[in-house]
Amino acid sequence: MSKTATVKTGNLIASEVQRVFKRKRTWAAIIVYLIFILLECAFLSMFRTSFYDMNRSVQLDSLNTSPFLLRELAILMNFVIVPMLAADSFGGDVSSGALRLALIRPVSRAKLFLVKWLVLVLLVGGLALATWAIGTIFGLIFMPQVSETTIMGAGTVGAAGAIGFGLGFYGIAMGVFAALLGIGGLVARLLPNPVLAYIGVLAVAVGGIYVSDSLSFLLAVSDSVFHFLGGIGGSDASLGWIVCAMLVVCAIMGTWSWSRREWTQ
Repeated sequence: MSKTATVKTGNLIASEVQRVFKRKRTWAAIIVYLIFILLECAFLSMFRTSFYDMNRSVQLDSLNTSPFLLRELAILMNFVIVPMLAADSFGGDVSSGALRLALIRPVSRAKLFLVKWLVLVLLVGGLALATWAIGTIFGLIFMPQVSETTIMGAGTVGAAGAIGFGLGFYGIAMGVFAALLGIGGLVARLLPNPVLAYIGVLAVAVGGIYVSDSLSFLLAVSDSVFHFLGGIGGSDASLGWIVCAMLVVCAIMGTWSWSRREWTQ
């Protein structure tokens, strides 16, 4: 019984992957993002300076470059890539009728919501992983060579410590991106039109800072992650549990709201 259910879930994931990568906008987003990675690498190699936040600058070297590459790309991810992918997947399939076609098979909408979310998280996670890998290799080859570097909150670290910090930074940032994708699923439930869903996700990201300073990571993810890992305190000290809570709420509300429109089991 469980084997059959697993196979069905695997087929559903494969079907969703096909739908995602059949969209021209998906490939356009990937290509544009990769182009921006190269442009930002060129930018960092010229100036060799970046920022933890508006008040703290840092000299880049061979060990600390990868987190700051994502810092430069986070606005593109937060305001273009993530909202567009979420609007297309959650909203576009509803408005185009693709969702109704998918539900000809005996699959619940709750499961479909989770599968859509998972596929988008894997896609954005792949982009984030590529950013980390490119940033790490780029730093080792093109940035000033050092055996140790100083990282805010971590002190002086060697290569292993710098890689660990970078992976932690990307992991937390990925949690934020996953939460935004989940929010996209909830917004698309209310606004099935992909354009309106895209605008809705942006409104949530921008509006969060007016609700609480603790939600500023939806607008400036890199600054918040640096503050959290660096132990700066303030509103970003609670970043970890807020992101976890948002993921849980998105999972519960998403499956519940999509199940309310269920006509197949």
